[in-house]
Amino acid sequence: MALKIIDTCVNCYACEPLCPSKAIYKAEAYFLINPKKCTECVGDFDVPQCASICPIEGAILDASGAAINPPGSLTGIPPERMAEAMAELQAH
Repeated sequence: MALKIIDTCVNCYACEPLCPSKAIYKAEAYFLINPKKCTECVGDFDVPQCASICPIEGAILDASGAAINPPGSLTGIPPERMAEAMAELQAH
């Protein structure tokens, strides 16, 4: 059981101090999660704290590779509606 931070991470430092198992660390390009330390906050919190604070949708993945904070989770805007709005803006 371990989460993964991907390269869309912007190094905002929000997640690192919240990790109860101290599994998150700053690497060369972006933050990473030590899979040997990550507990997904089981036993400490109901949801992974890194994903609860991360400002980048889709930057944190679960063990199956699915985003814990998927597109639309922060804004409440469904991804398809966002795509429509962006296409409309680009048309002008």
